[in-house]
Amino acid sequence: MQLTEKEFGKRLVTLNTGKLGLRGGLRMTVKEVDGDEDEPVLDFIASDNSLDRYNEVIDQNGWMLDNFRANPVIPDSHDYSSVARILGRALSMNVVDGRLVDRVEFCMDNPLGAMAYKMAKGGFIKSQSVGFMPLEWENGVGKDQPARIYTKQELLEISLVAIPANPGATVGLALKSGAIERGDLREAYEFLKQFCNEPAIGGHDTGALASANNDAQLLQLARSISEVLKGT
Repeated sequence: MQLTEKEFGKRLVTLNTGKLGLRGGLRMTVKEVDGDEDEPVLDFIASDNSLDRYNEVIDQNGWMLDNFRANPVIPDSHDYSSVARILGRALSMNVVDGRLVDRVEFCMDNPLGAMAYKMAKGGFIKSQSVGFMPLEWENGVGKDQPARIYTKQELLEISLVAIPANPGATVGLALKSGAIERGDLREAYEFLKQFCNEPAIGGHDTGALASANNDAQLLQLARSISEVLKGT
């Protein structure tokens, strides 16, 4: 089936591979991996074939995973534009008992990766966002049916959200609970400053970015962390 804007509307986006597809969240549970507790590795177990906020269902047994496995990077917020946004990598990706299961090794050398690991382990990251290309689907008929059921889909992206759009709501709570510390936020802030001009960080030049990166989202991310630090 061909993906058309008429059918999918504004949900149709260009994924990091250049292919047109959809992005959507999967509720999941986080499980610590048996073994060395010092290893920054967590299992993410996606929910079953439940209805999502688009009134759609993704058949978990319909996933095609080979292309994702070839480049199993886990970025923050689907942002592949900078190494600063790489939170980790998927060590494995499989469908088990009708659920999508991925084991993620977090990049602790990246302060954002370290913070994402602590937040996920502490229960403050409760969903993954997937980018996929629908291959086969069935449209629902009537009020009692999902609007659409995806029966076969190619997984191209999996993302976490370390710093949400409203950082005070999640990052602030994680800070207050002790899941992360002020030092984690300061390290992330200093790390991000490497990719942004000093005037932009100070709030005086909203368009200024480091010439090597030119990523406005990194600037916004740094500011979001700064606001949480100021408010605590």
